[in-house]
Amino acid sequence: MQIVIAAAFPATTETPDMTSPARLALIDSARTGAILAMVIFHFTYDLELFGFAPRGTMASREWILFAQGIAGSFLFLSGISLVLATKNHPIVLRKYLIRLVQIGAGAITVTLGTYIAMGSSFVRFGVLHHMFAASILGLLFLRLPFWANATFGAAILAWPHLGPWPVLTNTFWLWLGKTSTPLPPMVDYVPVLPWFGAFLLGMALAGWLTHADKWAVLVTSINPNTRLSRILSWPGQHTLAIYLIHQPVLLGGVYLGRIIAG
Repeated sequence: MQIVIAAAFPATTETPDMTSPARLALIDSARTGAILAMVIFHFTYDLELFGFAPRGTMASREWILFAQGIAGSFLFLSGISLVLATKNHPIVLRKYLIRLVQIGAGAITVTLGTYIAMGSSFVRFGVLHHMFAASILGLLFLRLPFWANATFGAAILAWPHLGPWPVLTNTFWLWLGKTSTPLPPMVDYVPVLPWFGAFLLGMALAGWLTHADKWAVLVTSINPNTRLSRILSWPGQHTLAIYLIHQPVLLGGVYLGRIIAG
């Protein structure tokens, strides 16, 4: 089983009672929690890589489930953000395309960087590649009722239990999901199926909150003007940058520790 880690990239959101763009502190804080979990995962991975943790640690069921939980939470929050970004107004095409280019550039950077560092285990379709695809695919589901997105999301998440599709017969389709041929080794693998299901479930929750007129509960749940709230929200507002730089920093630090320890 591949170990997956994901990051989400927040769109500008708008609250139900305001006409100017605003952040939801609760969503940003939740994203910060997922970032912290991601850092813990990658730090432990690096410890095993350089011999500070027992071999096979990251292949244990507990760590695999932990990684999948982080991936799912990031994508779930991204689905919420997409609905929020378009809740009270159409998509601003310029901002949308700029963000799409940023994510695409990040995905290319990850592919090239892991190819240099990891060789044949490089990232062919990881979290940033998925985020790029989800940012486009999600537009097709924006106007569906929340119950439809919930149904589609649950069905897509259940897909791995149904086995590979007969048409997916070679590694060309690995971006879409599991194929009938063995997958190459990859340090990160987040295919469209089933992970897009988590994104759709986030969209479904946001759609229900709109339908039930419950956004005010989230808006008022955390006061964004307190110092603690700003501290908790800041990492969640800079997820893309943190995702791109945290692992090289951690890897370098653990490598330095290995040199010092001899």
